[in-house]
Amino acid sequence: MTITSTILPLSHTKGSKMNLQETLKHYGIKSFWHFTDMSNLESIEKYGLLSLQQLNQKKVNVSCYGANELSHQLDEAKGLDRYVHLSFIPDHPMQYMRVKNGKMPNPIWLEIDVSVIFENRTLCSDEVANATDADLYHIEDMAKVIDLKTLLKHPHWSNPIRKAELMVANKIDYSKIKEIYHG
Repeated sequence: MTITSTILPLSHTKGSKMNLQETLKHYGIKSFWHFTDMSNLESIEKYGLLSLQQLNQKKVNVSCYGANELSHQLDEAKGLDRYVHLSFIPDHPMQYMRVKNGKMPNPIWLEIDVSVIFENRTLCSDEVANATDADLYHIEDMAKVIDLKTLLKHPHWSNPIRKAELMVANKIDYSKIKEIYHG
């Protein structure tokens, strides 16, 4: 049985009165990021970035996931398997651990155009979204719930804000990938 995460409404947040476009401009956000292994690039070129649910439905062969099985199970339990997960900066603790443990031999970062958050339903979280106590918010509340000033300055690796996520529903078209970086 799937337990869908609760998405907290605007009334539960405090802070910025900027709209989403003003927030992006104010913080100079022109891209979001997704990490994967180079071995997945061919299927990404063919299908785009797909949610775990879409990958399973289309029976796409993924040779190297960015997340482990437990993370996939937690995503499915919270209904987050219907989203493509993105990072605000090209540096995420999960990617670091996958590379360090030898689970991702050829890591790449995909730079994603910000327009994706306006095209599909998008959520955000100030921590790993599938964590037990994680709260999910509408993307419009991004600046109210995530310390973007700290996050975008690439804080120390131990700062939990590095785990902040965006979740874009279903799929991100390949045309939205601006650049591919190794590492």
